[in-house]
Amino acid sequence: MSELEIIDCHNHILRTADHSCDLYSNLLRFSAAMGLPDRPGFFGTPDEAERVMDATGIAHMNILMFTWSGVYWRQGQNILPDEPATRAREAEELRRRIIRRIRENNAWALEQAAASPRLSCFVGVDPVLMDEETLLAEVENGVRAGALGVKHVPMNHGTEGDDPRMWPVFDYCASAGIPLLTQAAGFMPGRPARYAKALGEFPGLKIVFAHLGHDRRFGQGADAEVLELARAHDGVHTDVSLRLIEVTDGHVSAEAMAAHLRAIGTDRVLFGSNWVISEYLWLRARPGVTPASSHERLDREIEVLRRLPLTDEELAAIAAGNFRRLTGLGT
Repeated sequence: MSELEIIDCHNHILRTADHSCDLYSNLLRFSAAMGLPDRPGFFGTPDEAERVMDATGIAHMNILMFTWSGVYWRQGQNILPDEPATRAREAEELRRRIIRRIRENNAWALEQAAASPRLSCFVGVDPVLMDEETLLAEVENGVRAGALGVKHVPMNHGTEGDDPRMWPVFDYCASAGIPLLTQAAGFMPGRPARYAKALGEFPGLKIVFAHLGHDRRFGQGADAEVLELARAHDGVHTDVSLRLIEVTDGHVSAEAMAAHLRAIGTDRVLFGSNWVISEYLWLRARPGVTPASSHERLDREIEVLRRLPLTDEELAAIAAGNFRRLTGLGT
């Protein structure tokens, strides 16, 4: 399908080179000691994202605004004073500063989306550092400013999908018809099965489980949990970020990938890349290899998408149609 419209539902465009380096060395903990460059050779900024879209033929990128607030909070505990009253006071100040960073990052992403018809965004939240009032205000303000959904990162917060602190967000999203995209994994916080309670309590809740569930065994564990949830709840969706490369690497056949997507429902699957983090992860997987571009892995994922043994209608839905329907983009 040479005219296939592609919308990348899952990417991490970063504010500046410094922001990218913080992700690279602080969140991912990449360094020369791992055989990697001390700094990435590309930074995932909006200008670069525009060039990547031009080079790959991607029509639209959706920014998942992720502030690694849990990392900042845990690191900050190491420099708090010993005296209890002073420690409590400065811990509260640290919490407020991190929340301010979440808000500023969300505001920045919304500005980028407002400035370019090729960009949209989901706003990020932190149910540990934000109280209920703050959580709901951030989501409501984001939606009013044009956000298409909410981003949840259990790995960052150290929570799971059944954490009661997320209930106000689930309630709002279900009532407003706003999708929530969550990091999913079978080997860290983010087990899809832990969202079953929320999906049962909020029938209108629309959740996109990233990475097909992200189990180390394709189709098993967390992957199977996404499939089970999709069969039980109409609002369950997933994206293929971090997973199509398994076909390129020879770990999964194109036929097995297509069969798994059909089992979930090709009307429930969205194309996503996890750019620019995915390109950094590929550096780790291939130490010493200098990438040809900032979208080398993304090129391969798009190639896999195009040659999956699916019908033209199924490919069109996964590539862009399902995201448009789920978020209302372009309506």
